[in-house]
Formats: sequence, structure tokens, C-alpha cells
Amino acid sequence: MSRSFHRHLRVLLASTIAGICVWKSAPGTDIDRQAFTAVAQSFINPPLFTAGKGSHRSPWQLRAFATDSKKSTHHAPAIVSLGDDPNGFFQESPPAPIDLAVVLSNFSRLGMKNAAIAAVLAWEKPDPIGLTALEKSLGKFESLTMAAPLSRGAVASPMPPAFRRASIPISAVHGDASSLPVVNRIPLPGIILENAAALAGFSVLESEPNDGPVPLLARWEDRLVFHFSVLSVLQQLGLSVDEVDVRPGECLALGPNGPIVRIDDYGRLATPLKPISNEMSVSAESLIDAPADPFATHAASPVILRDDRSAAEPATRRFSENLSPLISAVESSAGLTESIRYPRFLPLWEIATLAVTVIMLTLLANAPEFLRKTGSLVLAGMGIAAQWIGLGVAGIWLPGLAILAAVAAAHLVGLRLANPPPSQS
Repeated sequence: MSRSFHRHLRVLLASTIAGICVWKSAPGTDIDRQAFTAVAQSFINPPLFTAGKGSHRSPWQLRAFATDSKKSTHHAPAIVSLGDDPNGFFQESPPAPIDLAVVLSNFSRLGMKNAAIAAVLAWEKPDPIGLTALEKSLGKFESLTMAAPLSRGAVASPMPPAFRRASIPISAVHGDASSLPVVNRIPLPGIILENAAALAGFSVLESEPNDGPVPLLARWEDRLVFHFSVLSVLQQLGLSVDEVDVRPGECLALGPNGPIVRIDDYGRLATPLKPISNEMSVSAESLIDAPADPFATHAASPVILRDDRSAAEPATRRFSENLSPLISAVESSAGLTESIRYPRFLPLWEIATLAVTVIMLTLLANAPEFLRKTGSLVLAGMGIAAQWIGLGVAGIWLPGLAILAAVAAAHLVGLRLANPPPSQS
């Protein structure tokens, strides 16, 4: 009688401790995420994108590729346009460094704390005084994103610090990065990127065709650099490049809860661009006498200085034309379904479910070995089946790992009791 009691007690304690420990610690872990993804893939075609922590306060959330992306929303970025300047407002055409210094100083005067310079800042023989004024204006922003074209040449150049700060190691890529375009230099001499806090993304890749899908990624040495539009969205969301999840052939995920962009094997945008009908744009010269910030409603968004000159290079004009639709496509997660939440039961109900499992395991503790093993397998199978049914039918995430942990602990204790270690004489 005493032996039977001790057997029941050991199984009760072991299964309870194992179940409670896993119930408390499993939510948000990699194994819980993998279990959630494995179950979800039974009902939704992969790839799947998960968010949340699997806890009661932050349940798992799921998104997948949509067959129809018409419902995706598009937001208009705030644009300051550098046009042809028919009235000769600026000293030179294209604008000289001192001209841009005046424009950017008015960004700061009007309270614009974040800027994204899509216009390439490069001149053959710039005025040193104008350059000094321009660098001073660039240093006033809390965050700054800049752009430059990239190419691939016979002689490689060191990666500028602004590009390195805005890059991630190739080892961080999930999947095969060998098909991504390769670059190794900036084709323009004297380009200005040396602001201490600036991040830089590419505007165009000279090795890629101008009339095809827009590339969002490129390889430079052992690093991965991003398109200017991706960095400007990260800037708006307050995210760093280290939070970007890159999956060639699948997606570009900007942070755990941020936008998800579909890309092909070559890192190019896999969804068509849609025109922006309500673009918020003002001319650069109009900011000089502006009494208030024209983008006050976009205070959190970076204001983008864009080169819209008709005399610009064809690749630059195409970059400028596609910039607003591209930023909107990246920001709006075009081509993805709405996020679906999978909440958990109330803690009391989950504890009750776990308690029933522990009681049944305890009752089986003194049963014959075949019946005990069969009963454990049945309980484990019921827990797994309930996990699938709960997610697929009821849209809830059950504590299946905790139930399996309780069953496993009871089984191990049963094996040890059935085969006790030999006594030492």
C-alpha cells in the first residue's frame, strides 16, 4: 500500500512541476513559436509571418500572403520637391551646396526633426563654404537617411560608414542570398555621406535594368545594403536595420510587428507598384517663406527631399517617380492578409485543463505497464489533437506544450519506478 502511494505521489509531483514550469516559461520561446507555426501551416499555406509572444497579454498573431492585395492601404509620404526652378530662385542649376543648405535649414526652422535626402548630394567642384554650410545643416536632424547610386566595378571601394551603419551581415539572411545583386562602389566621386549619424541606402543599381522590378537589396562585401525606401520606412517606424528579417524569395519583414514586403529570389519587389493620388508635395523654394510646417500632420514621418528636375539622369527620374509608390508599398504590407490573433484561454481554465491531465496520469501510475504507456500515449494524442482543433476551428492557442511536458514527466518517472537502479551492497 505504501509503495503504491509513493508511486502515485511521485507521478503527481513530477507531472505537476513539469506542466506548471512549461506553462509559465514556454510562451514566447522559439519552441512555442515553432509549434504554433507548425500547427498553423496545417490550415494556411506557407510562408507564414508570426508576431506576438504567445502569452495572455500578447497572443500569437499570424499573417500570410493574400491572393488579392486590393485591400492594402497606401499612405502618401511628405515630399519636398527640387524642381526645374524656372524663376531662378537658386544660385545654380542643379542647386549648389549652399542652396541645399538653405533648404535644409528651413526644414529645421519649421520643426522638421527627421529628414530623408533622396537627392544625390554630389558635385564636381563644390564651393568649400557651401559644403561647410550644407554639412552644418545636415547635422541638425535627429535622424537622417541619405541616398546614393551603387555599381559594380573591377576595382572595389571601401564601404562608406553611412552604408555600413545601414547594413546587416549576410549571415543574418534566412535563406540563399547568392542571387542578390552584387555592388562594390559608389560610381560618383565626392558624394556627401559623412554625417556622423546618417544612414545611407541606394537609389539605383547601375548593374540592374531600369525598367524591371525595383531591387530592395544588394550585397556589398559580406554585408547586405538596402534601398533608400526601406530605410526611410524604418526611420519612420523608429526601427533599426538589425530588426529586419530578410528571406530571399519570400519577404522582407521590418521588425517583429512591422510591415512585411514580398520579394523575389533577387531581392526585388514582388508586387506591382500602385500610383499615389494624394501625394503631399511642396516645392523646395516655397519653404523659404513658409510661416509654418506644411507637414505638421506628418510630424513622426521623415520629410523627403526629392530630385524632380527634368534634366536629371533617366535612372534618377525613374527613382524619383517610383519613390512615393515604393515607400507606400513597403509601409503598407501590400499583398498580405490582415493580422489574425489567436488568444489563449483564461489562466484558470488552462490550469484546470492541466490539472485534469495530471490527475489522469496519477491514476495511471499504478496500472500495468502496457495500460500505463497506452494511457500516456492517448493523453498525449488528445493534447496534440486538441491543439490542432483549437487553432483551426476555435482560433485559440491551447497550452499543449505544458500538457506534453506533464505526460513526458509522468512517463519518465514511471520508467524509473519500473526499473529501479540496482542497490549497492
